[in-house]
Amino acid sequence: MKERLDGARFRLINESLYKSDSHDAHRMMQEDPRVFEQYHVGFRHQVLSWPTNPVDQYITKFASYPERTLIADLGCGDAALAKGLAPEGISVLSYDLVSDNEYVVEADICKSIPLPGSEGTEGEQSLGEGQVADAVVCALSLMGTNWIQCLREAWRILKPSGQLHIAEVTSRFSDVEQFVSVVGSIGFHLKTKDTSNTHFILFEFTKVSRLCLSEKEWTKLIAKGSLLKPCEYKRR
Repeated sequence: MKERLDGARFRLINESLYKSDSHDAHRMMQEDPRVFEQYHVGFRHQVLSWPTNPVDQYITKFASYPERTLIADLGCGDAALAKGLAPEGISVLSYDLVSDNEYVVEADICKSIPLPGSEGTEGEQSLGEGQVADAVVCALSLMGTNWIQCLREAWRILKPSGQLHIAEVTSRFSDVEQFVSVVGSIGFHLKTKDTSNTHFILFEFTKVSRLCLSEKEWTKLIAKGSLLKPCEYKRR
């Protein structure tokens, strides 16, 4: 009975996170931080049925990177990436809606990530300035309706030619090429796309210079967020 109730609670929270923007999700977590743990308990249960977890693949990939590599994990959950890479000497800064006072820094990743970096001047071609992140990871974390803002922040904090790694559930895509095009308009060039897994797609992008957009142009771009469908988990 408890497992069924936990599953129902997970699906309810999951639906709310995918169908609201990050501001509302952050407020929900602030009002009741237990929601964060309840969601991730359910999520960990779901992952058990997958052939592999994308975070595990990222741990394997980044373990061979130079020790001074700095990775920002946006929507990190229980910070599995940081915990997995700590023995390898790889620094991972982990951000999510609730802090665990150890690994995870509280942040609305679609609003403001507490890392340096600028976007440049509106109307000018730019790579921004002052960035420190070598790579950004969004592993199943483009959840809110304003997820495009998260990638805007990813571009801002990434060094020139920095890497953006995205893992997303396959069923969320109605048009993969349109998704790649939208990410490209934010200032990223697709390097690789891995569709070998039945449950999710892995993308690797490289940060490139872009023409700095006005807020009006950003509003139009963010409206395209509906091209990613909510991820809905069936009752088991």
